[in-house]
Amino acid sequence: MKSYILLFTAAMILVCEGRQLSRCELVRELRKYGFPENQMKDWVCLVENESSRRTDVIGKPNRDGSRDFGLFQINDRYWCSNTNAPGKDCNVTCKQLLSNNIRDSAVCAQKIYKRHGFNSWYGWINRCRGKPLPDITSC
Repeated sequence: MKSYILLFTAAMILVCEGRQLSRCELVRELRKYGFPENQMKDWVCLVENESSRRTDVIGKPNRDGSRDFGLFQINDRYWCSNTNAPGKDCNVTCKQLLSNNIRDSAVCAQKIYKRHGFNSWYGWINRCRGKPLPDITSC
């Protein structure tokens, strides 16, 4: 029985382990999903300040009890469902936003941006707006 518990625990750790992208890996992924080149530095700055370029980050509870998920720290109050069924405005589960495949996160982040701009992310407001943005020239 102990070996089954140990095996299950090891499997869960492997499944839950996220990916940390390098800055240039992030730029390549953002380009792959059609993020505009003229906003690329802003998106990189946003992701670096929201999730440190990690796909598996779940933020601490916000004042309203909601939480932020994944690379872009997308909030579950409006954008993703905490059930097993996709839902809310991005029609995804919050778990999908934790995937190493960032497609669902990228599509949702672009939807949020189209509605609200970068002002939806406090990491961008506090650490990127009007400040020097990351150097991505080598990417």
